[in-house]
Amino acid sequence: VQGDAPAQRQVQLLAAELALAAGDVQAARQALSAGGNAASPDRPTLLLRTQVLLRAGQAQDMAGPLQTWLATHPRDAGAWQLLASVWQVQSQVLRSVRAEAEAHAARYDYAAAVDRFKAGQDVARKGSAPADFVEASIIDTRLRAVEALAREQAQQAAER
Repeated sequence: VQGDAPAQRQVQLLAAELALAAGDVQAARQALSAGGNAASPDRPTLLLRTQVLLRAGQAQDMAGPLQTWLATHPRDAGAWQLLASVWQVQSQVLRSVRAEAEAHAARYDYAAAVDRFKAGQDVARKGSAPADFVEASIIDTRLRAVEALAREQAQQAAER
């Protein structure tokens, strides 16, 4: 595989994934650092790096790269789910619940998304942080949009 950069990158990603599956976070981290662009990673690298850092308890800096990715790939359920995990370990409960809801919506599981958005509304009502206002507004807007999608999906299913 020498000289074939894409094949080498695939081997590195596979090595990192296998190491992570075996519970060897250090080996997974080494495999990821062996190549690739840390400043602007591709999707497999971004998601795998986040998983490795979550396992190592060091994923606090991954919310930004994931949000950047999701700004241009809003239907990426896997990235939303990882972002929910990153925010959960950062004790950003409202953001975590919203990311879970977005992951469900990206999978077209609108009923589950509505449930999570409503849970987010409950968290926002009980919260006291002023920064939560923006996130709560996003949740309210997304809830209305996903409820409309759920109604449309139910109507289509009834017509079949």
